[in-house]
Formats: sequence, structure tokens, C-alpha cells
Amino acid sequence: MSEWQTFCLKDLGKIVGGATPSTNNPKNYGNKIRWITAKDLSTLQGRYIKKGSRSISRLGFKSCSCVLLPKHAILFSSRAPIGYVAIAEKRLCTNQGFKSIIPNKKIYFEFLYYLLKYHKDNISNIGGGTTFKEVSGATLGLFEVKIPPTYYEQQKIARTLSVLDQKIENNHKINELLHKILELLYEQYFVRFDFLDENNKPYQTSGGKMKFSKELNRLIPNDFEVKTLGELTQLKVGNKNANHSSNQGKYPFFTCSNNPLKCETYQFEGKHIIISGNGNFYVTHYDGKFDAYQRTYVVNPNNPNHYVLIYLFVKSYTNYLKLQSRGSIIKFITKSDIENIKIVLPNLKTYTKWNNVLKMIENNNQSTQTLTAIKDFLLPLLLTQQVKPK
Repeated sequence: MSEWQTFCLKDLGKIVGGATPSTNNPKNYGNKIRWITAKDLSTLQGRYIKKGSRSISRLGFKSCSCVLLPKHAILFSSRAPIGYVAIAEKRLCTNQGFKSIIPNKKIYFEFLYYLLKYHKDNISNIGGGTTFKEVSGATLGLFEVKIPPTYYEQQKIARTLSVLDQKIENNHKINELLHKILELLYEQYFVRFDFLDENNKPYQTSGGKMKFSKELNRLIPNDFEVKTLGELTQLKVGNKNANHSSNQGKYPFFTCSNNPLKCETYQFEGKHIIISGNGNFYVTHYDGKFDAYQRTYVVNPNNPNHYVLIYLFVKSYTNYLKLQSRGSIIKFITKSDIENIKIVLPNLKTYTKWNNVLKMIENNNQSTQTLTAIKDFLLPLLLTQQVKPK
């Protein structure tokens, strides 16, 4: 391979900022121009971003200093949190929390993406500001990096890492589909009670035997029963504060965020359902070693067959709480709230179908963790020339 060359980032592309149209004028927002904020990147699972949670209108775009970025521009969040990186999948713009790079012909766009991922902590360390840390366009532009001199060499490195990222992204997509299947099954079995009976007909619709449940104040199938979550599980509460997280950690650290952080030690092990007691009441499941933030509830079913069922009932309950909390009435969930969630238990045959789907999801999660660990191991080796791609 040729000797790597040192460049300032400003020599590898055009560095541009973003802006936010005035929120006082509703006409500044609409569905015309894709507009990205750091919050959109905080929940991004993958390298590419196509759109954010909001868009702006042409009027809004013209009213401020927004810049329309081309496809394959690299987005880099420059305000706390510094270091979110993504590739523009479509033409889009950002708010002022970004310094994006439009790569020139000296650098392959995916290589630049991985280069910024590798250097994000170093870039963050040179940020300034008293109220909150920020990296200016000028500061980012002067940051020095080493790159292979040819596109071909850059592409080889980027593609080595992209193969791993593509598999990780595929796992996320498969899991999204499997979760939708679980939610459809939940509605069919426990909202409509129209699971298929022994004659392959929808149970309640075709006249299946029902009984009245005082706990739910509604009819349920004859062989179903109602229990509280407290009767079916062991419930513990996380006790770590935010300082417990570590970028070098190897265990998931579940907080009120949708995406877990990392930590160096673990408190819990095995199959658990994890509930954020405040924030957005996020619910997930995990099989392995992990730790949990304060007011994060960790649920361990007494019967492994109840695992997926309890997860879906808790998820349904927290979705209801989200609707109730829109008026700022409910700020957090208490332990007794969780313990009193009503769970409808079906017959044993039903559990097998559900647990098979969840097992596929967890196998994908474990595969994703392995692939991520390999990628994180290779990234610094490839970008410091300790390993050469084939």
C-alpha cells in the first residue's frame, strides 16, 4: 500500500453548518425539505439517514441559513452531544447543531464516515464553550487526519467495515418485522381473542366459550386466567447513576433512552424485561449480562414461558401511559404500578408460538452484538494501518 498522507478536514471537503427556521411561524415547517436534528441521530440504527422527525417548508428554508446537503454528505453533530455521525441518503439539511462535510474527490464518502467515527472523541476534546461544548467549523476544518492516497485503498477499508455494518442493519430490519408480528399476535389473542381454535376458526367470532373477568371487567376465553405482574415475576430496580456509563464498556447499560449505553460491570444476567420508569417509558427485552440506571425496572419472569407475554402486556400498558401523560399528568411509573399490571395467561400451546418468534429476535440481537464488537475492534486497526484489508 502507498504511504498515507496527512490532511486537514477542510482539505477533504466543504464544511457547512445548519439552521433552525423560526418556530413562531407554522408555515416554516411542512413536508417539503428533509431536516435533521441531533435527536434524530440519537436513535438512528445504521449509517444512513433519509429523513428526520420534522421537515421544513421552502419558506422556512429560505428564512434562515440552512444549506441543502447532497446525497452522501457526512453529518457530524458539533454541539453537545458531539460526535453523532451519519451519511445523507437523500438531499437534506440540518439544524445548527451540525458541521457537515461535503466530501471532495480526495476522499471516498464512506471512508470519511468511518474516519469521523474513529476520531469523534478527539474532535470532542477540542471543542470549546462555557455553557455547553461546541466544535466550530473552523476548528473542525483544522483537525488533521491520515488517509490512503487512492480512492481504491479507501474503498477497500470502507467496504471491509461496511460488510459488517450492512449485516447489523439487516438484523435491525428483521427484528423490526418480527416485533410487528408479535404485536399483531398480541392484538389477535388478547384484544380480539380471535386466535385460531382447533378448527382453524377465529375463537371469539366463531362462538368460542367465554367467561367474565372481574379484574378486566370484560369477557375472556374459558381457559384463560388473569394474574398481576407482581404474582408472575421478580421485580428489581436499577441503582446506577449516569456516571456508570463508559464508552469502553462491554455490557449494555439501560437508561431512559431508547438505545442502551455501555458500562464496564454488570448487575443482572439472563432473560429480563426492562422498563424505563421515566422519560418515554421505553420497554425492551434482553438476554445476557447488563446493568440498569436508577428508576429502570428489571423484570424477571418466574416461568420462562411467560417471558414474551409479559413483555407485550407491559409494552401495551406503557403505550397507554404515554397517551395519558400527554397532559403532563404522569411523570414516572412506580414499582407498584408495574406490579399491578394485569396479565392474561392463555394455554401452554400459545406460549410456544410466541417464544419461537422472540427467540429469533434475541438470536439476531446476539449476532448484532458480536458483529458490532468485531467492527469496533477492526475500526482503529484499519485506520492506524495495523491491519490491511484484503
